[in-house]
Amino acid sequence: MDGQILQAVLDSETASMSVGMSNLSDEILLCILRHVPVCDRLTNVAIVCRKFYTLCHDKTLLSNVTLSEEYLADDQLVRHILKKLGNSVLSLSLNGCYWLSGSTLEHLARCRAVTHLDVTGCRISYLCLSHLLSSLSSLRSLAFDVRPCFNSALLSSKAVDSLSRLTELKQTLLTPSYGVVPCCAKLRKLMLQFDIPDVTREGVGVSCQLMVGQSSVPHYEQLEEFTARLAPGEVNQTLLLLYLAVFSVHIPKNLRVFLVSIPGPNPVHWPAASSLAQSLGQRGDLVALQLPRS
Repeated sequence: MDGQILQAVLDSETASMSVGMSNLSDEILLCILRHVPVCDRLTNVAIVCRKFYTLCHDKTLLSNVTLSEEYLADDQLVRHILKKLGNSVLSLSLNGCYWLSGSTLEHLARCRAVTHLDVTGCRISYLCLSHLLSSLSSLRSLAFDVRPCFNSALLSSKAVDSLSRLTELKQTLLTPSYGVVPCCAKLRKLMLQFDIPDVTREGVGVSCQLMVGQSSVPHYEQLEEFTARLAPGEVNQTLLLLYLAVFSVHIPKNLRVFLVSIPGPNPVHWPAASSLAQSLGQRGDLVALQLPRS
C-alpha cells in the first residue's frame, strides 16, 4: 500500500514538472514557429489546436515569406499557401522554384499587398509578368529572369505603370535585352546578373543585337546603387557596355554604390571608367566602388 502511495506521489510530481508546447508563452512559440517552413506551418502545425492555428497565422510570421527551399511543395500546395497568405504577405520569394507552372505563378496576384517579389529562376512568361504587375499595385521591389523572346513593349499599360513605381530591380539576363529597366524611372537600386551564353544549345552564336522593342536606352536619374555581375562570355561584356553607356553622358547625383564584377584577366575596356571613378571619388558619400581592370 505504501508503495502505491509513493508511486502516485512520484507520478503527480512528474506530471506537474512536465510542460507541453502549448504551455509556452506566445512570444516563445512565435520564435519557434519562425524557424518552421511556411508550408509545414500552415498545413500541419496550424491544425494541431486552436492556439497553434492563431499563432501560425500571426501577421509577424506571414509578412515575410520564402518558398525557395520548399522542394516538396507542388503546384497544388503552393496555390493553397498563396490563398492562405492573401493580403498578409509583404515580401515574397520564390527564388529558384523552377518546378512551378506558369498557371501557379499567376496565383501570386492574390497577394495584393506584396511590396517585394522575387521570382528569379521561375518559368514566368511576359504575359504572366504583365498580369502580376497589373495586379500588384503596391510592388516596389522586383527580381526576375529576362528570358529569350521577352519584350517589354508587350506589357500592359497597367503593368508599365506599376514598373514606373519600382525603386528596386534585380534582373537576371538570359538573353540580350534591357528587360524592364527603361520602364523604371524611379529606380534607386539596380542589380544585374548577366548569364547569357555565347553559343546556343544548337551551337549557334548569340548576337548581342537587341531585339526590336528592346532598344530604349535606360536612364538612371534617381539611382543610388548599381551592381552588375557577369558570367564568362563576350556577349555578357558587350551587353554590359550598353547598360553603362548612359553613365558616360550623365552620372546620377545620388549614386553612392557602383560595383561591376567581370571574371577573367581581360575584361572589356570601358572608356568612361576613369572619369566615373574620378567623379565618384570626389563625393563625400561614396559607399562602394569596384570597376573592372581596364
